Amino acid sequence: MIPAKILIDEFGNAHLDLSKNGTFSHFIYTSVIIKDTDVDKARKILQEICIKFRLGENLKSCNIKNKHLKKRRDILLYLIEKLDFVVDVMVVDKSKLSGEGLKIKKTFYKYFQSLFVEKYNKIYESYSINADKVGEEFKRELQNYVREKSISRDLFYQDRNFEIFDDKDEKLIQIADFISGCLGKVFCTSHFDQQYSELFNLLHTRTSISYFPFESYITKEIENKPELDRQIMGMNYQLIQKFLESTKVQKSQEKARLLEYLRFQSELNPSRLISTTELLIYLNNFFPKIKSEKIRILIRDLRYEGLFIVSHSGKPGYKLATKYSDVSEHFNHFLKYVIPMLQKVKILNETLSKNSFNDINPIEKDPNMQKLKELISGI
Repeated sequence: MIPAKILIDEFGNAHLDLSKNGTFSHFIYTSVIIKDTDVDKARKILQEICIKFRLGENLKSCNIKNKHLKKRRDILLYLIEKLDFVVDVMVVDKSKLSGEGLKIKKTFYKYFQSLFVEKYNKIYESYSINADKVGEEFKRELQNYVREKSISRDLFYQDRNFEIFDDKDEKLIQIADFISGCLGKVFCTSHFDQQYSELFNLLHTRTSISYFPFESYITKEIENKPELDRQIMGMNYQLIQKFLESTKVQKSQEKARLLEYLRFQSELNPSRLISTTELLIYLNNFFPKIKSEKIRILIRDLRYEGLFIVSHSGKPGYKLATKYSDVSEHFNHFLKYVIPMLQKVKILNETLSKNSFNDINPIEKDPNMQKLKELISGI
């Protein structure tokens, strides 16, 4: 497997007193991940961007103001066109954090940096992580903590590294800084800017998102729903979270990515059905050889796991069940196939029985047909 180059930057800060004006409601880690073999290419593209868009020597997100959104969009389009990369985001809802420990800045960064980094042990056999520093005096302490806590090396996986840099020393971090600036104002509600949603739409097919804590993701959506709908939505999201935290994910990263995408699209628009083509475009960023048939198999298997991924009759696509009518319509969708099939079996059995004077009557006489007999009796 080709080693991964993982570049990390953050949006927001560690302050938990949200009563102060201008305080960030969320803290967001963003990683931009490229193939190690594309590092030189990425450096060249970064240099081209600085020249083409007259940025000076460095690409700094904070230097591109809101009024220059078109410039930010053009830079993003240039990156997307010239470089293959994927984006990973962790959104921390600071209003849901409790405990005195996380009020300490160093503890906050240690905890969430480690949490964000740890999952890459399950995704990449070898990787090199470069994260932006959050203060010179804290750099070495944070670096050593994450290496010890979250970087898993053994006899088989020795090529795994984590280093903290100033983005002027490792300029590729500036790409993560720029992408973080594009997405921060989408996920941080205190600094939300509707026009930045356009930038997310350019990135969403190559982006995966996780939330901390998970409950904060679903609370707002569930609050104003009827009781039955709240139960359906809450149950489904909790099942998804349990699945993502289970050892099953290690065996099927395809399922995890698929669920993450359906979950986030459900947050954006709970009613929208996601087509197989859209899922294919997204998953191809992580699994280039995946085909449409594989996606259908993944959804089938996830349904066998008990996850509520529904389809609606006469409408292409899939979505997570977020209300009772989703489940009802999904069941009715299958009834349109199941009942006609049972009726055909019933008619065929009656024909066999009549013409053989009941000598041939599989539904009655074949013990293997007992379940079918029970089903037919219900129509």
